[in-house]
Amino acid sequence: MTSHPLDTPTPDAQVPGAPGAPPRPIRSLLIFCGSRTGQDSRHAALAAAVGRLLAQRGVTLIYGGGALGLMGEVGRACIAGQGAAQGVIPRFLKDREVAEPLCTDMTVVDSLHSRKTVMFERADAVLALPGGLGTLDELVEILSWRNLRLHDRPVWLLSDSGFWQPFTALLHHMVAAGFSAPDTLSHLESLESIDALAARLPRP
Repeated sequence: MTSHPLDTPTPDAQVPGAPGAPPRPIRSLLIFCGSRTGQDSRHAALAAAVGRLLAQRGVTLIYGGGALGLMGEVGRACIAGQGAAQGVIPRFLKDREVAEPLCTDMTVVDSLHSRKTVMFERADAVLALPGGLGTLDELVEILSWRNLRLHDRPVWLLSDSGFWQPFTALLHHMVAAGFSAPDTLSHLESLESIDALAARLPRP
């Protein structure tokens, strides 16, 4: 599947989940996370727990499709639990990130921007687990689209180790400095545990 590299979600009424539209039932969850596991073993354990939870709740995993790092942990845990996992990976990263061969569905696109657009279009909500610059890039673009009123899908941060605290502190700083509107802070929610995520997903 290919998309124009400048494609972005269609504004307002043409976007499912745009402001004013009925709330979307969460049947699919887009997860942004690292292609490395990081130094804290809690991150990998959390990613695997999320994958298992999605399988248990019948929520389709939408993610970058890589077999390495936290991406690999969440994907394999979901698949092992008989859950549905849809990967979206750029052609130039197919070997570098090692596309997960067990994915229920793997879509190969032409660019990183196309990857974000395709993943977002398939998702009812967005969750960010710990990660690096790629994860931050994906998260900030989704928040930018939310800020521009292109969607109102839930955006969640999840870490049981305080990983996202510096990021949320930066958002507060930008609001205090007058570079972001106060409602920017309402565009995402920080979750402190897997139980908090479970409470926001449908029951099996």
